[in-house]
Amino acid sequence: MVVIPVISAKGGVGKTTIAANLCTALAQRGRQVLAIDLDPQNALRFHIANEPQACDSGLVEAATGLMPWARAIRQAHGGVMLLPFGDVDDERQIVFEQQLARHPGWLAETLARFGLPDGTLVVLDTPPGPTVYLQQALRAANFSVVTVLADAGSFATLPIVERMLDKYARVRPDYLGTGYVVNQVDPGKRLNHDVFEMLRQKLRPELLGVLHLDQSVPEALASAVPVHRYAPMSQATQDVASCSERLLERIDAARQAATFPSLRTMEPNR
Repeated sequence: MVVIPVISAKGGVGKTTIAANLCTALAQRGRQVLAIDLDPQNALRFHIANEPQACDSGLVEAATGLMPWARAIRQAHGGVMLLPFGDVDDERQIVFEQQLARHPGWLAETLARFGLPDGTLVVLDTPPGPTVYLQQALRAANFSVVTVLADAGSFATLPIVERMLDKYARVRPDYLGTGYVVNQVDPGKRLNHDVFEMLRQKLRPELLGVLHLDQSVPEALASAVPVHRYAPMSQATQDVASCSERLLERIDAARQAATFPSLRTMEPNR
């Protein structure tokens, strides 16, 4: 099992869209994928659920003993399994968040009890910014995908994400690494292009890829299907495929290095 939270320091960067399309792209490559919505907005279902309206219950109900975990998990597009957050009123949400605050390792312990098959990828959609959900996700994370836009706001808020990664993830020996995805890149806009170049220079070693601005992405969401199914030849489909391939390469290389650490000393100097 490899736990992969998709995170961001600010909202409106397309984090849920990227999480959903990575899930289906990874499943296309033969990986078993469990998508978990850790965001109270419960929006991941609109991207990948076979029946979004049937996802009004899920994580919170199962976590509080109101329904079995097996019934909370639904089939989604492309063979992905989806655990929606569920539609929860403010009082139940506060109680659940208090539970998470009291038990910092709850998510990691719960996933361990699932007994998922070897090699399963668990992709977590999270709310933006510092939250108890993000703390839980990073404590369980093996590899994090950070979503940013090519704008000044994303560039300015990167230190927030870096601090949380340092605090909750990078200190653990089972943490494999971090990858960045720059979303909605528009080469035709000078400011967008300039900020992207700054981000690329800063993130170069950990950059998974870019998703160019593409109208097929919102159209796919409106049609409630992944972008690769809605527009298989689109730029967005190619971008997601490239990011997912790079993500798997990074994870597989990090796991191999962790299993055979002596191989690092055998690599030639660069």
